[in-house]
Amino acid sequence: MESVISLVKDELSRVNKEISALEIEPDLIKESIQDFLSSGSKRIRTILTALYLKASGCGNLSEDSINIITAGEIIHNASLLHDDVLDGAKLRRGKTAFCEEYSPHISILSGDYLLSIATEKLLNINNNEILQIFLKCTQKMCTAEINQFFLRGKLPTIEEYINICEGKTACLFEAVIKSCSIAEKVNISADFAANFGILFQLKNDLTKTSEESDKQNQIFTPKDFLGIEKTMDLMDNYLVKLRGDIGVLPDSIYKKGLEELLKSL
Repeated sequence: MESVISLVKDELSRVNKEISALEIEPDLIKESIQDFLSSGSKRIRTILTALYLKASGCGNLSEDSINIITAGEIIHNASLLHDDVLDGAKLRRGKTAFCEEYSPHISILSGDYLLSIATEKLLNINNNEILQIFLKCTQKMCTAEINQFFLRGKLPTIEEYINICEGKTACLFEAVIKSCSIAEKVNISADFAANFGILFQLKNDLTKTSEESDKQNQIFTPKDFLGIEKTMDLMDNYLVKLRGDIGVLPDSIYKKGLEELLKSL
């Protein structure tokens, strides 16, 4: 993974710099919010987007793209603050969860505050198409979380599960990459980011931490209604789709980086 990260170290540095420079107004929790944004995050959206854009022929990413990616990272973190309240989480990234350290109310308000900062960043790009993409994305994220909440204690169909994955996870990957492609004026595969997001969620649902949280909240994932073997087959299907999307890209170190990223998931 280190070799993959080295390919986009400049973009990672620029995004991290943007996040560190955010002006957080609530003084009483300013340091905690900044710490939450800056520590423990894998920045997978930044890594994937920068690799994919460069593999698609982009050189140095524009300031607009860096702002789009930064907004995506902020929205992701805002969603985690909300998710931890829904799940009654005690820990996040190996530390006491925000909702546990302060309160569920402060965690929700902090998440809302971060969403407003992300929206402000997107407004500064001055592109209504990009703004619409992110507005639709956040609506899908909320809808997916609501649907998952009302499915607690029930076995979902595979279609219901995939729809939740598309809303909870895949649509943000898609919004960031699609918006950056508009900013950079490059053509991309419309399916690549969505397929990556679904595979990412499938993998995440098999981790120990996720399994424990899902069991506590009576959330059922494919391993519960398909079994491990068929879940692995489902993941392989998405890997095949993603390798096909990557395969059409011209040969480059960034294409190889995307291939290595898939292996590291």
